[in-house]
Amino acid sequence: MKVGFVGLGTMGLPMTKNLLKAGFEVVVVSRSRGPIEAAVALGAKEAANPADLAAQVDVALTCLPMPETVEAVYLGENGLLAGARPGTILADHSTVSPALNRKIFEAARAKGVHFLDAPVSGGPMGAEAGTLTIMCGGEPEAFAKAKPVFEAMGKFVVLVGPVGSGSVVKLINNLLVGVHTAALAEAFVMGAKAGIDSRVLYEILKHSTGHSYMMDRTVSLIQERDFAQRFAIDLLYKDMRIATQLAEELGVPLRLGRVAEAMVGEAQAQGHGREDVAAIIRPLEKAVGVEVRAEGDGGK
Repeated sequence: MKVGFVGLGTMGLPMTKNLLKAGFEVVVVSRSRGPIEAAVALGAKEAANPADLAAQVDVALTCLPMPETVEAVYLGENGLLAGARPGTILADHSTVSPALNRKIFEAARAKGVHFLDAPVSGGPMGAEAGTLTIMCGGEPEAFAKAKPVFEAMGKFVVLVGPVGSGSVVKLINNLLVGVHTAALAEAFVMGAKAGIDSRVLYEILKHSTGHSYMMDRTVSLIQERDFAQRFAIDLLYKDMRIATQLAEELGVPLRLGRVAEAMVGEAQAQGHGREDVAAIIRPLEKAVGVEVRAEGDGGK
């Protein structure tokens, strides 16, 4: 199969590299020249726009930051559906609402084109290693055809259910990312304020029932004051807003989710939106006058 990829960001470029490593012929489109040139140097070909890309491939993938960008790339004048041939499979790895998935699915079906929502989890490290979790919604036949492509980028590839189902699971995952990160921020600031060394606290929690994946992923970044963007607060806040809106539509009250969403929003409002989600801790540190550091915590 010939594969297209739109969106060579921190996730899309390493995913494209793994497709090339797996032997797929890959055509790319992206906003920035640097990632395009990096992909072309590895053997990819550049298309003029998404429509041109779709006309050349059997499977077209997208990984884009914002819902409005996803909609434009699929449904715009030079979007994927403008160039896709009947039988083409389109799959979106972005985090968007199930409603947008269904809108694209219906537009695709009207043209005899298949669409899968296929959001991913694992971050840039998982994208580099080819170990992403890929959760898909859509028709089983289209999923079966696209699965070898997904397996070049992911280690755990699952068809969840009908179109939109993959996005529901991804929104639940990112809701938990926000809740867990907000909770560990409160816990470690509380420890620092009480005079507990965060290194000792972390080692104890690793061997206790309060442990979580996000703690392993985030605490060392906080301690080293390394807030360089891996998964940006801007994107997490966007995802949590979509998740809480979906919950409202479903009639499910998200009390913890709303509190965590507010904490993420506060970090964004204080200018940390482009920093890693580890920076969710910074407004609370500022409020109580401590920083959680590897060399020892204390008042500032």
